[in-house]
Amino acid sequence: MAGLQSIVQTPIVRTITRIAGVAIAVVLLVVVLPRVASWGEVADAFGDFSGVWLAPLLVVGAANLIAPATAHMASLPGLGINRAVISDWTTTAITNLVPGGSAIAIAVTSAMYARWGHGRAAIARSIVVTGVWDLLVKLTMPALAIVWLASERELDRGLLQAAMIGLALLVGAVVLGAILLGVRLPFLRAGWQERLDQLRADTVTLVRTNGISLTFWTLAGHLNLALLLFVCVRGLGVESDELSAAGILAAFAFGRLITAIPITPGGIGVMELGLTAALLASGTPPEAQTVAAVLLFRFFSLVTPIPLGIAGWAWWSGVSGKTVDEPAAEPVA
Repeated sequence: MAGLQSIVQTPIVRTITRIAGVAIAVVLLVVVLPRVASWGEVADAFGDFSGVWLAPLLVVGAANLIAPATAHMASLPGLGINRAVISDWTTTAITNLVPGGSAIAIAVTSAMYARWGHGRAAIARSIVVTGVWDLLVKLTMPALAIVWLASERELDRGLLQAAMIGLALLVGAVVLGAILLGVRLPFLRAGWQERLDQLRADTVTLVRTNGISLTFWTLAGHLNLALLLFVCVRGLGVESDELSAAGILAAFAFGRLITAIPITPGGIGVMELGLTAALLASGTPPEAQTVAAVLLFRFFSLVTPIPLGIAGWAWWSGVSGKTVDEPAAEPVA
């Protein structure tokens, strides 16, 4: 196992993996997606965007830039909204731009929090808890959305299978989490078991005190993103008799599920194609309007955080956040 891990982590393997991820994204966007609807048809659909939905689109799009940061505040007491937003923008930009950017984003998050005075134990706890809560919501939503959609129409087999996979993964994640919280690992080196035990104890304390807030804000962030997709779909003229709100939520949940494993930077290509297919399977929307809605959704959710994240990184690198509200920082361990 150690030999395999060392091979996977070699620079040449990482480079090949990143190139492959970018190549997959390009093929899906340039070759596969246009087969659903031509770029000319998609451009015509954009031209028919309803002005009535412009204000809701801007409001929900702006809220999406702030909503994820609230969960970080709940997981790291003392982290102010300004710093939470800046760190979220920065790490989101890295994830969306860099192949394999999720690991880099975690390292950057740790560095930002540490410079702002938070201890290493609190940082590790925050990253673990927010990641787990985010994953649990991603795995739960497909099953809930499918139940709602099933009350309206006969289910597409692919969506039903995806929901069952998500439910099975959810159960597995809960069981694994319970095991890790209660089992000692004898193969750990001296000192590491004590650190793991302390992390478990701190995590349980955090969940007891901030669990409701963390759950609420994590769920709110996902629902705001689903609302963004809803506004994009309706704004581009897809009516409720063609694609219901339940169908949009089911497609959204499926799209989030298939990007849980990062194949391409920011899920580019995979998310667009998967979300388009899920929307078409959830109702009878026109292909061109569906593709246009997905691209508009991805512009607000994928593209807009990038320049903000670059600016946030530049600000953090230059002034290290000293001009922002000081947190009630914990001493660095």
